[in-house]
Amino acid sequence: MFKDDAINHLRQAISRGRVTAGPIDLQLLPTTRCNARCVFCPTTAVSEAAKKSSASRWLPPETDINIGLLDRLFDDLYRLGGLRRLTITGGEPLLYNKIILGLFIIRRNFPDAEIALVTNGILLEKAAENLVKAKLDRVSVSVNAADPESFALQSRTSAENFDKLKRGIKALRKARDQSKAAAPYISLTAVLNKHNFRDAKKMLRLGIDTGADAVTYLALMDFPLPGESPREFALTGSEFSDFMKDMQRLKPLAEKKKIYFGFTGKVQDQGRLRAGELYKNLRCYAGYTFAMVWPDGTVRPCCNCETALGNLQEQSFYQIWNSERARQIRERMRKITELGPPELCDCMECGYLHENQEYHRRLQNE
Repeated sequence: MFKDDAINHLRQAISRGRVTAGPIDLQLLPTTRCNARCVFCPTTAVSEAAKKSSASRWLPPETDINIGLLDRLFDDLYRLGGLRRLTITGGEPLLYNKIILGLFIIRRNFPDAEIALVTNGILLEKAAENLVKAKLDRVSVSVNAADPESFALQSRTSAENFDKLKRGIKALRKARDQSKAAAPYISLTAVLNKHNFRDAKKMLRLGIDTGADAVTYLALMDFPLPGESPREFALTGSEFSDFMKDMQRLKPLAEKKKIYFGFTGKVQDQGRLRAGELYKNLRCYAGYTFAMVWPDGTVRPCCNCETALGNLQEQSFYQIWNSERARQIRERMRKITELGPPELCDCMECGYLHENQEYHRRLQNE
């Protein structure tokens, strides 16, 4: 992600006013279908009216990406060069019936890229052995809960699926051990909210018992749309303080068991995802280094932008990535310090903040 060749690619693209290779980082959604309806997921938590007016990317009907589009996408990414990380998410990617085939094709074409799969784990047990064989680098399991009752409440699915999730994580660890492979790294994640902030100890125990490598709490996305903020799930100041004290007390146990245990958010934001005023002094490099492909073929420069670079059903990824429209959009995003966030981008809850900070730091230090 941040090696010299990637930084050189970014520097040349900026100086020449055009990209010199493909995205360093790509997020792929093979399907918008999901077998859960998590209470804090924007596809279910945001009203239809708000989606129509401000967040149409969450509005399309359930769909799977055409395998032909995938083939052409991978060909173009190989032709462009530069890909270092690919994250497959959704929807629930394991519902896509060609996902295993797709993973093997990806690994064949990009042997050195970091490939990650994000799943809710309900279908993980059956796929576990093939995920190891496909040589994934990371499998991130969105558990969000440490017991069946809390899982059912947060995912709005059957409590029985919590046992399926646990069996899936254990099966993945077993398949990895049997193959004597070092990967995939197994990470359990939980969106921090009122339903799970008191369960830090149980969450760590879940990670230990299932053989995970990490348990990570994630900041809650607080949609900046009129009347859409999931405030009923956000922690109060005192609740967040209690959570952080629990995390600190559990660090020695995590270290003893050799499992990572942490929270990715900023303490001052008290459990919510916030970029704050950072983009007044920080440039955005999405569109140069990052792209996102949706199941309907839409290509976006960022996961929190409505603006589309183009659609794979109308143009190849190569054409889209090198188009005048893409050039104009990435230039506008890079001018965020002077002009503020683009109209159709939710930069307050930037999911690419860490990467932008690191790219900016490296470019400024040279």
